[in-house]
Parts: sequence; C-alpha cells; structure tokens
Amino acid sequence: MLADLGVHGVLIILPPPPMYSAESVVEALVPIIRNTSKPVVIALLGENLVRRAAEVLRAACIPDYRFPERAASALATLVHRAETLARPPASPVVFDDVYTKTARNLLAGHVDGSSEYISHAEASRLLEAYRIRAPQIELARTAHEAVALSALMGFPVALKVASPDISHKSDVGGVLLDVTDEEAVAKGFDTVYWNAKVRCPKAHLLGVHVQRMLPKGQEVIVGVVQDPQFGPLIMFGSGGVEVEGLHDVAFGLAPLSRDEAEFMLESTWAGRKLRGYRNLRPAAREAVLDVILRLGQLAADFPQLAEIEINPLRALPEGDGAVAVDVRAKVRVSPR
Repeated sequence: MLADLGVHGVLIILPPPPMYSAESVVEALVPIIRNTSKPVVIALLGENLVRRAAEVLRAACIPDYRFPERAASALATLVHRAETLARPPASPVVFDDVYTKTARNLLAGHVDGSSEYISHAEASRLLEAYRIRAPQIELARTAHEAVALSALMGFPVALKVASPDISHKSDVGGVLLDVTDEEAVAKGFDTVYWNAKVRCPKAHLLGVHVQRMLPKGQEVIVGVVQDPQFGPLIMFGSGGVEVEGLHDVAFGLAPLSRDEAEFMLESTWAGRKLRGYRNLRPAAREAVLDVILRLGQLAADFPQLAEIEINPLRALPEGDGAVAVDVRAKVRVSPR
C-alpha cells in the first residue's frame, strides 16, 4: 500500500491476532514504517495483550492509539496541515504607525503592577486607536448619574453592570436592553446592580455602564490571547450568548494576512452566514474582516496586552460597518 502512488497515508487497525502476539506483528511493521516518508498511524485495540506492542511502537517513535477514531483524527490533522502549507503565502496587512503611538500612550499607565485589567472605557479607546468602532459608553456610579447620561446620549439605551470580575453579565441578570425613559433607567440601574451583587457577592462592582442602543445585526466574537509558545493567537466565531454553546470558532496566529483572515471567516458558520442565509440579511462582512486584521495587529504590536476579547462584535447591515458592543482586556503587569 505504501508503494502505491495513490496512497498518501495508512491507518492500521490491529486487534490482538489469534495466532501471533501483537508485539511480533508490530516488530515486523516497524522497519517498513521507518523506511517510508508517508504517515502511518496504528490503532492498537485492547489493553493487556497489546501493552508490549505499544512499548515497541513508542520506542520507535511511531504513534499508536487505542481507538480508530482518534487515529483517523490524527491523519485528518495532517491533511489540514498540508492544506495550510499549500496555500500561497501572502503579505501581512501594514497599518500606519500613528495607531501604535496612540495605543502605547493608553497602555503606558499599566506596567507598574497596579492591575491586570483595564477599564471598559480604556479598552474601547484602545480599539479606537486601531480604528475599530466602539459605541459611546459611560460609567454611572449612581442611578442619578445613569439618568443624566441617558438623557445626554438619547434613548433607547442599554444598561450593563460594570465589573472586571464578571465575564458573562447577562448570566447574572446584569444587562437590560432597550430602556426607553428616565424612570426605567433609574429602576434598571438598581436592578442590574443588585442582581450582580446577589449572584456574585465577591465581585468588585464599579457601577453600571450606560450605552446607546445599536441597530440590529449579526453577532460574532473576535479575541486574542498571548500564547507563551506561539505568540498572539487570534480567535473568531459565533458571538453573543452562542459562543460557548456552539463551539463555532477558528484560530490563527497574528498578525494575519488578508488571506488568512478570509480563511478564518470561511472556516466558521459565523463567517459564512455574514453573506446572508435564508431570511438572514447579509451583514458587513468586509468590516468584520477588517476588525480581525486590526485586532491581530494590535496584539502583535503590544505583547503586554495579555488578552482582549470583543463579544459581541455586531456586524451591521452591509455598508454600515461593525461595532464592538462589549470588550474586555487584560494586560501583563510588571512586578513591583
């Protein structure tokens, strides 16, 4: 089979043979496998009767698995890797240095060991430094402040509890949408604040964020984490409350080329449906692509930005762009 030009890899499924030991079969296979450049994986079925065979394979650096499904998955990973390497290289997108200057000033105050988290307002300004749209959002410490801010912004507004310790605000009753008048804002402030206080008693609550409501659109998630081995790792997928339920995500190493960002979009349902699906209107796909590129570049430019997540990024109807509805960011602080 390995000599056949039409065969690119082999999966061997080996239960304990009735007449010979699994070890003797494996010992006969090892020199054949080591003399080929094609990948070969072995699924050894059983436990005690294949234990010695597994030792022989591992000594020869040949991968073995206990289930055929896992062996097949390993071969699928090799195929995916080959497809990735076969894609033509593309030049990364280059941004003007004015972005880095603005972001550097914003992050300058967070290298003294004071805190790992930056405020929502600072995180939003960081996005804006890289031309990623974020809606106006203000922190209200009292219901009176929330009413005054809402009147300035104009109704309807959204109210979201402000705390670096609460990742999923809606899960604790910390979000109210489409609040339409001052009386509802005052009551809503108390509601989201005390919901969070009761359900997360140890969380540090800063107050309540007031944000002007945005037009409807498709919601996705874009985030970056600094991996200690690979550097900035960017993630894209289904956003909002769907992110943990659907597991519809793709990953890439930042900074990305445009082709790599396109591949991430097309690898997920979240990215494909931006073109429209049945009664779902097309959304601003190009704007989402641009956000992926810019966020990846931001993380690549500033390794001290340990992680940043936009969830949701709302893709508005075509031509209206994309807006970072909510953002969390964490910096790597220096020891005192």
